[in-house]
Amino acid sequence: MIGQTVCITTPLVVCGTFADSVLLAPERLYVPEERAAGLADGDSADYWRREAYNRSMRICLQCPKSFDLNLGAVVHNLKAKVTGVRRLQTGRMPRFRNFWPSKRLPSLNNPDLVLCAANIQNYFVHLGGYASANTTPGQHALQAHKVASALVALKADLYALCELEKGETAPAELTAEMNSLMHGDCFDFVRTEVPDGDTISVGFIYNRNRVHPYGRLCFAYPDRNSIYACRFLLQGFEDCRTGERFVLSLNHLRSKRGKSQESLAKRMANVSVLLRGIRSAYADSLYTDPDVLLVGDFNAYAMERPLQTLVREGYEDLLPRFDSLAYTYSYHGECGALDRVYASPSMAAQVTAVCPVHWNTDFYWSAAYWSKYNFKNRLIPQERPVDLRRVLSRAARRNLLFRYSDHDPLLIGIRFSPR
Repeated sequence: MIGQTVCITTPLVVCGTFADSVLLAPERLYVPEERAAGLADGDSADYWRREAYNRSMRICLQCPKSFDLNLGAVVHNLKAKVTGVRRLQTGRMPRFRNFWPSKRLPSLNNPDLVLCAANIQNYFVHLGGYASANTTPGQHALQAHKVASALVALKADLYALCELEKGETAPAELTAEMNSLMHGDCFDFVRTEVPDGDTISVGFIYNRNRVHPYGRLCFAYPDRNSIYACRFLLQGFEDCRTGERFVLSLNHLRSKRGKSQESLAKRMANVSVLLRGIRSAYADSLYTDPDVLLVGDFNAYAMERPLQTLVREGYEDLLPRFDSLAYTYSYHGECGALDRVYASPSMAAQVTAVCPVHWNTDFYWSAAYWSKYNFKNRLIPQERPVDLRRVLSRAARRNLLFRYSDHDPLLIGIRFSPR
């Protein structure tokens, strides 16, 4: 009854945070396309209005501090006043048991090589453009330091990165920042030999002491003027210790925006070109090793048609094998894995683990590099600071590894030699 004060004894989990409210449910909510076959693209919007709505409630906070809550925080014995259908209001901040992401990395079962697949959320060196996440040098300085710090802390040998700026300036800058943090010169990047441009690309950064590229970098899209030309790359890599080789396909499919059927058609076209590009590379004898790994931001969930096409082509979806509840992204309170790993049969047998590292999705938005809360006095410097430590707030230094992107990275363990 509206106006009545209630006490909910069931523990409630934070599934989403907003400016003046939080979304609560008895458990984390997942997009239906992760498990339900036959759903068309965009059906999750209807699901959100029906099923997720029926299993959740929104609580409005009179003293809004929801930006300090991580997804996964739990509240017990919530007391609040009913203000509407599945809407509550409380006069003071409830006592949440905040979920704090761990800096400890998951076990990958003793691999020979560690691959990190990560969407780094619009890493552009040219500010204020089409997809740039920053508008000032100060913001970009923090982005570069935060992203590089997180990538180094993930301790991978090879990085497959989505949402880099097209060209070689962005990966070169990020590689230099990673080398600076390592006080050495161990990281390098695969050259694309394309001019810089205000559009999204993908790229490879690798530890030259552990792995090195072999063969020619392949573009799945033959038309270099296509907006997708630099978003579907194929490159062979060789492990320095064992001499074993594999082929890595890095992909960033069309995002879910605009009319759902239109975006679905473009993602289906992306997958078609991707598969044709792999077949063409092998037909031209650019690669001969049967070990193929497909990674990236596929902008689709497990049961959607683009990813089911990959399964029908013989590639195994490895994420469910290691974690049936894996997620790398959260939207409107629902979790799902837009970032995925697919492998050819021979490659699948060599993967020891696929683990998301929840350093981004669960973390509150104010820890992001573009937030004013990162800087002392909440002022973002207009010029690149000489020493970020002098201008960063205590919270920003504490949260350096967290919320560098809106996607969680995946760590993939690969074992080439028998143990």
